[in-house]
Amino acid sequence: MAKGSYEAYRKALGDVYGGWWLAWPLTERVEVGEVRKLHRRGAVPAGSLAERGIEAKRGPAGAPGDITYDAGGTVAVRFKAAGVSAQGFSSVAAAEAGALVEFRDQHSALIVYTGLEQSGLADLAGLAASLVRRLWRGDWDPDLLVVSDVVGARAGTVLVADKKGASAELRLQGALGPGPLQLVDLAGQAAFSASSHLGLNWTGANLTPCYRVLRVRRTWLKRVREEYGTPQPGRGLAAGPVPPVLLDEARDEAGAIVEHVEQPDHLECPESGERL
Repeated sequence: MAKGSYEAYRKALGDVYGGWWLAWPLTERVEVGEVRKLHRRGAVPAGSLAERGIEAKRGPAGAPGDITYDAGGTVAVRFKAAGVSAQGFSSVAAAEAGALVEFRDQHSALIVYTGLEQSGLADLAGLAASLVRRLWRGDWDPDLLVVSDVVGARAGTVLVADKKGASAELRLQGALGPGPLQLVDLAGQAAFSASSHLGLNWTGANLTPCYRVLRVRRTWLKRVREEYGTPQPGRGLAAGPVPPVLLDEARDEAGAIVEHVEQPDHLECPESGERL
């Protein structure tokens, strides 16, 4: 996939979920409570909190919703119902429902996600306390990232133009509603029948468009090291006790210990089909 198409998709999601991390490839599933490592092309899986003996309770998910994004009106979509002919359609049969998508600008993006639900960690204070204990024992890498929030989608369709004037014809499948066809009908129910100058065309179900990560706050760790020295095991077989004031801080003000980290702008563009 061309770099311009990838950046157009990333910018589109950034307009909606600023600071969140882009899941890539589009089929990648990300779960709340995952542990990840920063890579020059994103964040790669590094296990989970559960594998490290840390409980990661999830809070209730928000009400389902939809996203339809067309890069500021630079994309035109025309629908045709099943059983009728329509001008401009060349590969969708008259008996089929379809959509004709036309892009006015290079790297314009049409993104449709439906059934979106946001979920996240229910107990940041408990997580902060667990990380404090492990840091004190020296068995937690402070550079590790923890997935704290996830936006999942029931279905989605993504198209990005590689050139001005790009187009795509899609057959609409599945159980469409009785009313007029809408953009949300493209999500997960479209099959590409013809396309021209597209840099990215994808449709699928049960995916993770984006997620948020947190890590131990650098300023907090620096202060702890200045006051107590570098965290390390005690002189005996077990680590020394954690200073109670640090655990109290975790319970009372978790945000002083952990912080959300935005996806860096300098990450390299992955090659087509390459996993970050």
